Amino acid sequence: MKHQVMGLALATTAVLAGLAGCADLNDTGLAAMATRVQAYAVVDEQLVQGEMVLFPDHTGTVALRADPAAVGAPAEAASAPRPAGKPMLTSCVGRLRYTATTLGSIDLRCNDGAVADLRMALIGDTRGYGYGHTAAGQASLTFGMTPVEARAHLTVPPGKQLVDRTDPSGLELR
Repeated sequence: MKHQVMGLALATTAVLAGLAGCADLNDTGLAAMATRVQAYAVVDEQLVQGEMVLFPDHTGTVALRADPAAVGAPAEAASAPRPAGKPMLTSCVGRLRYTATTLGSIDLRCNDGAVADLRMALIGDTRGYGYGHTAAGQASLTFGMTPVEARAHLTVPPGKQLVDRTDPSGLELR
């Protein structure tokens, strides 16, 4: 009887380890076939940019950071309030899921507490844009586009403009 219980426990452990190995293999396969594209977003009148990773299973992730020049600015400038007294936005992350062939949803969460559910539209296999709202304002996002193309889809605050930069960071909100 004792050997049967030990055998059952050993078999259960082996099955669980096998399933965990399959999950790791699936994640590795998805990562190997993923497509990485440039992404830009304007969230509550602040620009963040970075990368979106699109997986073949119709999901994805987005990781955005504030302008590297602004983040590397002196401490007093970095801690200064942003538009309308809002805290400094330095990063946003999110998850994408397709809801139809050319439509999807992006759940975006930022370090300053902003949360947005963006409705996304694909305009190509790895290109698209999305719009939504936070509690304090609007949010817009583009991915897979050049800075010039992205400017056409991003919601810019009144009195500001998006300009191209010559360095790799792409866009600047002035």
